[in-house]
Amino acid sequence: MPKIVICFITALLMLAPYAQANTDAAEAAALAWLDAIDSGEYELAWEESSPLLKSPLSPSMLERIISAARRDFGSVESRSRTRVITQTSMPGAPKNDYKKFIYQTRFANKSDITETITPHFEGGVWKVSGYYVN
Repeated sequence: MPKIVICFITALLMLAPYAQANTDAAEAAALAWLDAIDSGEYELAWEESSPLLKSPLSPSMLERIISAARRDFGSVESRSRTRVITQTSMPGAPKNDYKKFIYQTRFANKSDITETITPHFEGGVWKVSGYYVN
């Protein structure tokens, strides 16, 4: 096997733990943010958000938007990650590390909801910059 292929495979194997740790940290930030939203702690969620989310929204606007989007759902019963996508850019946002987490969520009044939450890496930490519910 050529040396270049061996070096490439070795590099990939060395990066795998970093990639997983990076995903774990991003998901921890996403889940903490969702927990604040689920608990009605919108100001805390806003404080922990990325400036990309904070700059166009006040804490009360964040609450109104999410409350309206989830108005008839009821409380969260379960949430299961179905997919994670790593990206280096998002529309209208600066280039950076982004993770898009997609969850299947069961609410008390709606059993099959898809939530998409996007944290991005800034200033050495993961911060949520987007949230969508279908």
